[in-house]
Amino acid sequence: MSDTPATAYARTAGAWTPLDWWKLEARALHGVPAARRALAFFAPSAAWKDLAKNVAPAWGCLLTLSHIASFTLPVVALLFLLSWLVGRSDTASVGVAGLLAGIAAVIAGIGIVTELRESLGTDPKIHRMLGALHLVPSAIGTVVAVLAITQGAADGALGIVGFVADVVVGALHFVLFRGPAESGSDRWQRNLAGLERAVEGMPPDERARIYSDLQTALNVLSERGLITPLELARAREVRIGLLGITMAPREDLTPKGGSR
Repeated sequence: MSDTPATAYARTAGAWTPLDWWKLEARALHGVPAARRALAFFAPSAAWKDLAKNVAPAWGCLLTLSHIASFTLPVVALLFLLSWLVGRSDTASVGVAGLLAGIAAVIAGIGIVTELRESLGTDPKIHRMLGALHLVPSAIGTVVAVLAITQGAADGALGIVGFVADVVVGALHFVLFRGPAESGSDRWQRNLAGLERAVEGMPPDERARIYSDLQTALNVLSERGLITPLELARAREVRIGLLGITMAPREDLTPKGGSR
């Protein structure tokens, strides 16, 4: 009979680092995507690949392509206005440019809603980069559009709404995907509650399988001398879903209270 995922990882590990606690837990939760998505809020970025594996829906690649389109459109929209700003055109194409920015805002907004409802395992740093790619060009575009409107040189003044919408969407990337929350904060508690719900929602037989897999993996690690007896004893007491948080917490994500 072949090893279960976490046990197989423990048998093949050449050394043991703090990151491996997260990877071990990701392997144990391989069959529970909801729990891995919830755990991603607490994990270091290097562990996201393991936690996100097979979590994204099959159409996730289409959403990725739409993201690429969405952050190129604001730049194209800005170029439309810059031609007026540098004197190459008598009127600023605020309407067309704003339409492009508005389309970018809609696509990005759909991506945000999808990520919040069913995480695709995207590092918060990526979200903040996407936010900047919307926020910066559209903020500049808004300023140029306002300048053109005040000078009576705007073609399709209502297009400024599209720029403003994209600025808002860009800012939302920073507000909603701020990275790790401080221990004990409301956001930290909400994420922890989500993780607990995901774990509690597992069928009893699935939870028993995962628990057995982790306990066997810990025995293997101890027998191979990769973890100390103290680490073994401590890890054995940790509830499912809290292994990485407890054994290798990020400096800004130290759980309060016990892990039992």
